[in-house]
Amino acid sequence: MTEQTAATTSKRLPYLWLVLGVGAVAALSIFPGEEIVRRLSSLPEAPTAPVLAAVALIAACSFISVYATQGTPIPSFVVSIVLGMVGHTLFQPIVANQTALAALVTGSAAIILFGGGLEMPLRSFLRLFVKIALLAIPGVLITGALLSFTLAGAGSILGYTIAPAVVVLLGAILASTDPAAIIPVVEGLGFKRREPKDIVVAESALNDVVGTLLTSAFFKLSLGGIAIAAAYRSLASVETLQFLGEQTAFGVVFGFAGYLLLSLLAGLKRRHVTRYGADQIVFLCIPIVAFVGAVAFGGSGFLAAFVAGLLFPSREHMREIEHFFYLMIDGVAKPIIFLLVGALVNFSALLAWAPVGIAAALVFMFVIRPLMVFLMLGVYALVPGSPRGLSVRELLFISFVRETGAIPAVLLVTTVASVTVPVDGLVEIGMWVILITLILAPPLTPLVARRLGVAS
Repeated sequence: MTEQTAATTSKRLPYLWLVLGVGAVAALSIFPGEEIVRRLSSLPEAPTAPVLAAVALIAACSFISVYATQGTPIPSFVVSIVLGMVGHTLFQPIVANQTALAALVTGSAAIILFGGGLEMPLRSFLRLFVKIALLAIPGVLITGALLSFTLAGAGSILGYTIAPAVVVLLGAILASTDPAAIIPVVEGLGFKRREPKDIVVAESALNDVVGTLLTSAFFKLSLGGIAIAAAYRSLASVETLQFLGEQTAFGVVFGFAGYLLLSLLAGLKRRHVTRYGADQIVFLCIPIVAFVGAVAFGGSGFLAAFVAGLLFPSREHMREIEHFFYLMIDGVAKPIIFLLVGALVNFSALLAWAPVGIAAALVFMFVIRPLMVFLMLGVYALVPGSPRGLSVRELLFISFVRETGAIPAVLLVTTVASVTVPVDGLVEIGMWVILITLILAPPLTPLVARRLGVAS
């Protein structure tokens, strides 16, 4: 075997493992899948066996998605979604149990948002707050509204009937970017100025929270036949503003409470050098406690989890605990979300909605996102030499960062479980947008950054 042949084989090997891994799960699900679930469900002495087996499969799929994508530009999230789709039958014990499904997905989302707060230094967040807030608050509203109009227009042109509730909810659900997909990409780039990198990371952490608040606000409306413009105008009503005020206030209060609990743990560990397993589990559960506390008082649990992480500074004696926490995010929280969202999808329905989903995703990435970024931050291009200014090239880079990931996926799941109006196409269109943004943006972001001259 020549050196060139060996190199070619080495490059192809990861894709071979990827095909084998996905094929194995698909074969297990398609052929004996129904019989496996039936037999496990018929065990009177072990009624939880089907759910426990599905949890074990989540662990196996997490392993496959991480290791099979090593050496490829394919994000592990995408493979997790595909594994969820092909393992549809085997994941049914969880998907059919709405309580278990909601608990796993929302708990994982709270942990991910907490991690997003931890990864954003508070000083950098405050320094860039105006720019971040422009992108994450009016920017999310503009993005959501434009996406809703795009979906309505694409559906009409392509001959699809999409319920008003679906286009309104999809605009809110998909409006935020995903720090879990963005951070690994930008961390490997040598930026000439830190500002563009810090903006996209901080924006992705905050707009996830804003996206959840916007979706929650629409849940309060009667969406049966409401027009897109009317839905967004309703956000200015006294009732909606009061609801959002309560969500924000209690979210911040319980986020601060979570920070206090973290500080108590950090103080305890400063005096006790010995490490215990309880340290990790307490650290992991604090964002869940903040989430539940906020929700119990009518606040935003996701905001509480994010604020707790944002306020808590990284400490040297807590590094081992934080390292375990980040491993839990990568190995458990993210795979749970993407696998279960994939398991919700009917493959034939996904193909049926492909024209609308693909068209919406491309318009979303290459028209709506750049338009929103230049509307919100274009004024900073007027002073490119200033320390607080942004060049047109930097704005173009920020415009290209459009990964849609974990929190939109969570909102898809919770929406399906919560709404009473018809939602045909909601999961399928949402899935196309998530898949295309995760497939296109992460591999191309380094190339775009270098071509624009903002990174080396």
